[in-house]
Amino acid sequence: MSVKNIIQKVLKLLGKDEIIASMNAGDVLVGDMAVEVDGYVECLNIVRNEIASEFIPNVKVERVKANNGRVDFSSLSSEVIEILSVKDLFGNTLTFDVFDSYLTTSNLAVEIKYNASPEELSLKSDFSSTIPARIFVYGVIRESFFSQGLYEDAIVYEERFKNALQSLARKKSETVLPRRRWE
Repeated sequence: MSVKNIIQKVLKLLGKDEIIASMNAGDVLVGDMAVEVDGYVECLNIVRNEIASEFIPNVKVERVKANNGRVDFSSLSSEVIEILSVKDLFGNTLTFDVFDSYLTTSNLAVEIKYNASPEELSLKSDFSSTIPARIFVYGVIRESFFSQGLYEDAIVYEERFKNALQSLARKKSETVLPRRRWE
C-alpha cells in the first residue's frame, strides 16, 4: 500500500482534483499544495499510531542484553508503546518494572515482547497492512477536519472510521443450524 495512493483517495473524496492532477503529472508540489499534502501525510501517521495503540497492535519480540538489569528502550528497533512481557532465554516469564525510557529486570539476557509504534511515513513511502485503504482514508479525513476545527464534519468521519475498524476486528461466529429430518 502506498502513502501516495491513500492521500490521492483522500483528495478525491474532498474534491481536490487539481492537487491529484499535479501529483499524477509528476509535478513538484509547492506552496499551499505541498503544505496540504504534508498535512495529510502527518494525519496518516497519527492514524497509524492510533490503530497500533488502540485497535490492532504492532507486536514485536526482541532479544537484548540488559546492562546491570536495565534495558533502555532506545536499544530496541522500534519505539515502545507498551511492554507486554519479559522472558529469559529459556522462555521463563520474568518480573520487570517499566519506567519512562527503560525497564529493569533481574536477568542479563532477556526476550522482550512489546507493542511498537509504526515507523513515520513520507509521501513516497510504501507500507504493508491488513487494514483496507478505505479505513486509513476515513481516519486521515477525520484528523484533518479536527485540526481545521470542522468538528461536525470530523464526527461523521470519526463514526465511519471507528465502525469500519470495529467491523474489521469483530470475529464472525459460526452459525449452526439445527438438524432436520427428511421424511
